[in-house]
Formats: sequence, C-alpha cells, structure tokens
Amino acid sequence: MKEVTFVLPAYNEEESIGNVLEDINLTYPKSKVIVVDNNSTDNTASIAENAGALLISEKKQGKGHAVKKGFQHVKSKFAIMIDADNTYYPREAGKLLIKLKNDEADVVLGSRLNGIRKKGAITPVNLFGNYILSLTASLLFSNISDVCTGYWAFKKEVIDYLLKEGINSDGFELEAEMFSVISKKGFKILEIPINYGTRVDSPKLNSVNDGWKIFKTLLVCKLQPTKSNYYSISILYDRFKRV
Repeated sequence: MKEVTFVLPAYNEEESIGNVLEDINLTYPKSKVIVVDNNSTDNTASIAENAGALLISEKKQGKGHAVKKGFQHVKSKFAIMIDADNTYYPREAGKLLIKLKNDEADVVLGSRLNGIRKKGAITPVNLFGNYILSLTASLLFSNISDVCTGYWAFKKEVIDYLLKEGINSDGFELEAEMFSVISKKGFKILEIPINYGTRVDSPKLNSVNDGWKIFKTLLVCKLQPTKSNYYSISILYDRFKRV
C-alpha cells in the first residue's frame, strides 16, 4: 500500500478521527495519511499528529478548500478521500482500490445507498434529497446512485486533472463538482456498495441549504465549459477573427 495516500479533511472531529486513523494504520500500515485540519478548535490536529499522519493546515473554511489542499500533497499512484467522522470504514478501501489497480476504473465511489447503513445513519430527509440529487446527476452526466458520498478512490491522473481544472467548491457541494468535472472529461467511474455508520455528534450538513448548493453546482457544471474546452474554443475564436 505504499502507492496509496489517504486524504482526510477534518474540522472538529476529535471524537472520531482517532478511530479512523487507527483503522487505516492497522489495515494499511505502509500507506501515507494526510489530515487537512480546517481550523479545528478541539484536539483534532494533535490526535492526527500523534497517530503519525501528515498534518496540513487549511485556513480557508470548507471541505472543498481542505480537500484541494490535501490533493496538492498527493504524490502516490492512488488516493483515497474519506471523511474523518468515522461513518466510513477505511478497511473497505481495498474494494475500491482493486478496481483502480485492475484498470477497471479511473475513479471508484463508495455507494451508501447501494450498501448497508446503520439505523439513523442518514435521515429520511437527507436520504430523499440524495436520491433527487443523484437522479439529477445521472440525467445530466452519467448514472450514479450516491453523488454525495464522501468515500472516493482516485488514480493520480484524475487528481491532477481536478487540480488543473480547479476545484471551486468550498463546502459539501465538492463531491457534485468533482463528479461533474470527471464525467465531462470521460474518466471511467464505478460505484461499489459500502457500509455506512452513524456520527457520534450532529451532522454538519444542512439539508436545505447544502442540498440547494449541490443542485446548483450540478447545473452550473453542466453548462460551464471545462478549462481545456474553453482554451480550445478560444483558439478557434481567435483564428476565426483573423479570417
């Protein structure tokens, strides 16, 4: 697992991040672990350091900023993005990674909706919202059952492409943006059913506000050209003006 880096964005997760890091260290002792502390006011940072993770600070608040900072430090062939709240289980990363190693996919998502969820892990309101958002993403881009999942496995070239195109999200719309950009580029995406647990404290996601942001992100990404396409269009336009 030397060729794998785990990226964990973290904000005030002192009650859970220790268990996540312990699971990673026990299951994948040779992998690299990056924890991006996003202005935590508790002991998240010290717990991460004591567990042997590479601790990076991101002052711009929001999951999107934290993940982008973490991606900038990925040097390995593969990377796993996983939340630090202990709702996702690192020991399941192997199921996602095997698809990348066998060249069956460029990106693999862990689907909570196709997997087994602990009782109360997702509220009925959030579950309904996720179905609607995933249906929207499927209609606009490609079939997906859980566009809001926080469990992703990437090939390095996909991360490089995301950084080149630019990650503009600052909050929980991050996953929708990444899925949209990756789909438009034509990277092969697979989903694997995963188990999903409950948080030890209240969820940080706001069902209405964040749901609306995710929906808008999907629409904007559908209409907005990628940087590479925009560059090609600009070249053609310049040539046309000179004719």
